[in-house]
Formats: sequence, structure tokens, C-alpha cells
Amino acid sequence: MLRYFHLVFGILLFVVFLITGQYMTADFPDKEAIPQDLRLLMRSRHIYILFSALIHVVLGVYLSVQPAAWRKALQGTGSLILTLSSLLFIWAFVAETYTQQHFTDISRYGIYASLAGVIVHIFGGVSIGKHEW
Repeated sequence: MLRYFHLVFGILLFVVFLITGQYMTADFPDKEAIPQDLRLLMRSRHIYILFSALIHVVLGVYLSVQPAAWRKALQGTGSLILTLSSLLFIWAFVAETYTQQHFTDISRYGIYASLAGVIVHIFGGVSIGKHEW
């Protein structure tokens, strides 16, 4: 179930990535007309959405839910954190590039949450001695 969620959510995030790319093209057809700092801000927030989508797709393909209850709990917690980070990236794209047009802590918290979610998944999923490296 968790694998399926990550795969579907990752594909949906990839669609959001494509839509935000089309939105940027339609909203700012002349890239040179906008300030370079705003353009960089916009493109980086756009790439963060792709980054998040790829994490979810990879988890959807490779995640192996562990039988131990505490490991399942860690994997579920990691998945929740990663999902929240994805939503933060979408919010950051809208808020930082279109509403406020400057850097805020939204994307920073999304990056930190992605890191935390991956680390929690590592602790929940790695069991040394049972896998061939």
C-alpha cells in the first residue's frame, strides 16, 4: 500500500512539475523581461517539485515495507514527512515566485523535511546482515 501511494503520488507530482513548467512559459514568455533573481527563484522552486516527485517514484518502485512494527512506523513517518515536504515545495512555488516574489523559509523547510524523511526511511528500512550489498 505504501509503495503504491508513493508511486501514484510521485507521478502526480511529476504532472504538477509539468504543469508548473507550462505555467511559467505562459506567464513569462519572454524570460529576459523578468529580473534574473526572480527567474532563478522560480526555476529552483520548479526543480524542487521534480526532486520531490523523483523521491516518491523511487520509493514507489523500490520500497520494501519491513515486518517489524517499529520499522513500519518509521517508514510510515518518513513517508508522511516526505509527503508534507512535497506540499511545501508546491506552496513555495506559488508563494515565493508569484505571491511574494522573494525567498521565504517555505522551500527551506521543504528541503529540511525531505532530508528528515529520507533519513527516517533509512533507519526504518536498512537492516544490516539481511541484504546483499
